[in-house]
Amino acid sequence: MNDLDVSRVLAWLETAAQMLRDSFQEEREISRKTGNLDLVTDMDRRIEQFLVSNIREFYPEDRILGEEGTGDQVEEMSGRVWILDPIDGTMNFIKQQENFAIMVAVVENGAGKCGFIYDCMRERLIWGGPDMGLYYNGQPLQPPQDQELKDSLVAINWQMFADNVSNVQALAWGSCGVRIQSCAGTEFIHLLLGKQSVYVSKLAPWDYAAGRILCEAAGLRCSTIEGAPLAWLESIRGVFATPRAYESAIRLLNTQ
Repeated sequence: MNDLDVSRVLAWLETAAQMLRDSFQEEREISRKTGNLDLVTDMDRRIEQFLVSNIREFYPEDRILGEEGTGDQVEEMSGRVWILDPIDGTMNFIKQQENFAIMVAVVENGAGKCGFIYDCMRERLIWGGPDMGLYYNGQPLQPPQDQELKDSLVAINWQMFADNVSNVQALAWGSCGVRIQSCAGTEFIHLLLGKQSVYVSKLAPWDYAAGRILCEAAGLRCSTIEGAPLAWLESIRGVFATPRAYESAIRLLNTQ
């Protein structure tokens, strides 16, 4: 197994982000996956193919789980597995041309090794892992302040908030307010930068793998809403938070 070259991955992300920025000058092909709220574009597939082809070239023994299905059928986490979200926030990419991100996670034998989240339009890149620390646009990133929920902004998936799934509205009222980006990547960036202290959402593996690695490396708490540990290959309703805010969030989310 070839050693992971972080500088190589960073170069891929820069190229992919520029491809996305340039794509706004072209016509997009847009189709539906499961309905009007679940869209995919030709650029989702193109970016994933770009990343997969580079991983195959430099790390041929590794396996790849990609949102658009370009990689492998990954059913267990032995060896090194890459988890890719080529455009997290596709609806934002289409409608706003901002508030979307590329996310890449590298997991070795079930342990998170390195995560990368790139907010393409604002050029905000956070990467790192438990053995290398965290970096924000090339500079070391310190863990966010451990605030109480009552002193924090929180991010909540909009559908969960509208339907009050797992009592999320009580969580909102126990905080300073709710912010909704509808992009897991930018929500994780805000969490890691200390702009909010809690993120609650329903997420597929590619939506949270990179964020989980980065949050755990920063000392944040990550679990399901019920407080159970996260698995890499399961869709979840997850909570990601600074430690003190996490305790209050879990209590409120599990109060009937």
